[in-house]
Amino acid sequence: MARTVIVYTQATCGPCQEEKMWLASQNVAFEDRDIRKNDAYFQEAINLGASMTPVTLIQKEDGEQIVIHGFDKEELKKALDLH
Repeated sequence: MARTVIVYTQATCGPCQEEKMWLASQNVAFEDRDIRKNDAYFQEAINLGASMTPVTLIQKEDGEQIVIHGFDKEELKKALDLH
């Protein structure tokens, strides 16, 4: 199933770096949006209810959107249909 994965991050965020490495190890393509480098990305993360990073937005082909706050492997596996 086609999907778009966007991860809102900060360079100094350890869990952000861990999540990006984990996604890459699972061959999941994603867009990294550093909220410190772009005010629009910061506002997008706030609009998703962010109070910390990472925040992951998964947009599925059927239009469903899943938002995951923090680096949660089990939630990511479920949302990305990884087994």
